[in-house]
Formats: sequence, C-alpha cells, structure tokens
Amino acid sequence: MDKILRIDVGAEGGPKATTVPIGEYAGLGGRALTSAIVSKEVPPASHPLSEANKLVIAPGLLSGSIAAMSGRISVGAKSPLTGGIKESNSGGQPSQVLARLGYAAIVL
Repeated sequence: MDKILRIDVGAEGGPKATTVPIGEYAGLGGRALTSAIVSKEVPPASHPLSEANKLVIAPGLLSGSIAAMSGRISVGAKSPLTGGIKESNSGGQPSQVLARLGYAAIVL
C-alpha cells in the first residue's frame, strides 16, 4: 500500500480524484493513519461539519495479506459530538480489496 486516493467532493464540476504517494504517512495503517491524517490536515479550530473536515477510510496494515483475521478497515474524522478525532472500524472484504489495489487510504 503505497498511495492515497484523495477525492475532492466539493470541486467545481463534480468530484475530482487524485492519487498521491503515501509520503510521510508510510508505515501507518488503520486507526493510526486515519488519526494522523485528521490531526495533521484538519485545522483544530474548524467546525466538524464544515468543509475543512476530512473523512478518512484506511485498511489495516496487514489487510490484503494472507494473515488470518486481517480484514479490518477504519473510518475516522473530526467528531461533531466531541470536537476530537473519532474512529470506527469494521471487518470484511472492503479493506482486503482496497489494500490489494495498493491504497493505504481514501481521503474525502
């Protein structure tokens, strides 16, 4: 997993997708990656429901491998309830497919 898919849903003319290298987030996955992106890229004083907030979807580090029970995916953003970073995770095939495609995260 060596790239991040960034989708600007507020772009003029409709959503615009770009793929960027993982860069400084290399070695992170799942909860660590969602929290790192939100912490670094979302201004602390911004409102959670503003367009400054980002929704980050990231498979775990072992997703896409043959490791047993490795299909975990994390979704994180700035929480409207607490104003802090909140994350949730789930299991299943989406994390396996995302990792096999080479994406460490999708950032909306």
